[in-house]
Amino acid sequence: MLNLRQYLPKSIGRYALGIFFLLCVVFIWVSSSFLMSFMFKEREYNKPVFITYINTATFTLYLAGTLFRLVRPQRPKNQAAAPEGSPSTASSRKNSLVGMDRSTSMITGPDGHPVDKLSMKETAKLSLTFCLLWFAANGCSNASLSYTSVSNSTILCSTSGLFTLILGVLVRVERLTVLRVASVVASIGGVYLVTTSVTQSAEEGPRGHTRLVGDILAIVSAFFYGCYTILIKLKIDNEDRVHMPTFLGFVGLFNLVLLWPIFFVLHYTNVEPFELPVGLDMWGMILLNALIGTFLSDYLWLLAVLMTSPLVVTLGIALTNPLAMLGDLMFKGMEMTPWYWVGAALVMIGFLASNK
Repeated sequence: MLNLRQYLPKSIGRYALGIFFLLCVVFIWVSSSFLMSFMFKEREYNKPVFITYINTATFTLYLAGTLFRLVRPQRPKNQAAAPEGSPSTASSRKNSLVGMDRSTSMITGPDGHPVDKLSMKETAKLSLTFCLLWFAANGCSNASLSYTSVSNSTILCSTSGLFTLILGVLVRVERLTVLRVASVVASIGGVYLVTTSVTQSAEEGPRGHTRLVGDILAIVSAFFYGCYTILIKLKIDNEDRVHMPTFLGFVGLFNLVLLWPIFFVLHYTNVEPFELPVGLDMWGMILLNALIGTFLSDYLWLLAVLMTSPLVVTLGIALTNPLAMLGDLMFKGMEMTPWYWVGAALVMIGFLASNK
């Protein structure tokens, strides 16, 4: 991954720039949700699994940098370049390839202590498991937009922090406190109010499904988000142990190679009949959503984590909730009951408290 930090002017605070990237991510994610909702409901292209497949496939582009690192000769700093084809150049390339395939290598973490860096093979194995959970989480999240409002989907998906806490306690990577127990209770109450308060009587999906279907899909998505978050904590723990572009690149590659058979199942069960988009405008919206809403936003998210902290980024993502609600009020004329606002506030409070 390109280390942008070394190119930043010292006059620009890294922390402030990280916050800026985080705000960009919040805006992109909410805008992406509204774009998909528009495609599903207004343009009647209700293909959330296909769009999730295209979005995740863009991660494969990250492998271009990995391939460049593999074929580029590695030489010590301050050493003059050797002619191509010389023994030293061949040796450097061989050492580079061997180093990428080595089981583990020791590096120094941000705290100064040595940590084991995942090899290429270990990174690929982790990416395979992550790919399945990632696809399930994003597929359910995108599908929820077919049946419920953007604000409902965003609020309920934010309960992923609670699933992360619960699963983390079970596998002993998170600690349970009185405040966190209270956050779970508050969020459960908030979810109940959000899913039972009627915001708009005509919230029907394109195939007659009620809003409750979308709400359930959003909660299922939150569960899978919690699962892959805990997986990352268990298997990586320190971001210095893995080359993130390579990791994401393998996620995209496994998505392309392994998950295409799902379209046959969805087509013949009539859950999501396969149909390519018609018109350049539809293809443009899908590709824009993939490149900006997934490929770019996740890169900015990684930069925000590096320049601030995982906790700051996690809390900042909660800003998607009020932004999504504001969008539904302004652009879709949603009529939200007082109990809906109370429920949304409880989910927000629970989300924030669970990260303390």
